[in-house]
Amino acid sequence: MSLSLSDIANDPHILKFETEIPSGEVLVLRPLETKDSEILAEFLRNLSPITREFYTLESYDIKMAQELCDAINRYDKLRFIVVSKATSKIIALFEYSFDIPEGDRKRLEGYSEKFDLDKIVRFGPCIADDYQNRGVGSALFPFILEIARKFGKTQIILWGGVLSHNERAIKFYQKNGFRKLGNFKNQDGKDSIDMILDIK
Repeated sequence: MSLSLSDIANDPHILKFETEIPSGEVLVLRPLETKDSEILAEFLRNLSPITREFYTLESYDIKMAQELCDAINRYDKLRFIVVSKATSKIIALFEYSFDIPEGDRKRLEGYSEKFDLDKIVRFGPCIADDYQNRGVGSALFPFILEIARKFGKTQIILWGGVLSHNERAIKFYQKNGFRKLGNFKNQDGKDSIDMILDIK
């Protein structure tokens, strides 16, 4: 039986994971909770302009952090934070969306492949600048898949695609089984690539 967003809101510890990155630091992956607005705001404020280009929000402040915390169990989104056990600081934010908006649906229908849209989850990651290229994504990837499985999903598509010039991200996704579906212009008119993963 698949989990629901209400299940997670009522008991966030259902989906709590620990792992270690190559440096030996222990990370905790857990659902975002309403009490997390301050540490989330600190994470957002510290994102560099380059990281913000790849992870676009309306703002990167306490107002946005509070908005994300207030949205828990109100929409189709499920957000996870990755916390360093040593510092208690957020070092990554992972977002799942269980709805495929109309624009994305039309784009997916334009590809030769046929999809069961009810089995697809959109996924968007953001890792703090200080933790990029340190094995965070690779260490957490099995849990990212496990979360999607627990919601009954069989495919993960990148939320908003990946910018065509973000070569490092594209290589990471390909290494972990994502494949390219096609190219498109995102809402800012930037060249982007749809990438999808079949969950085994």
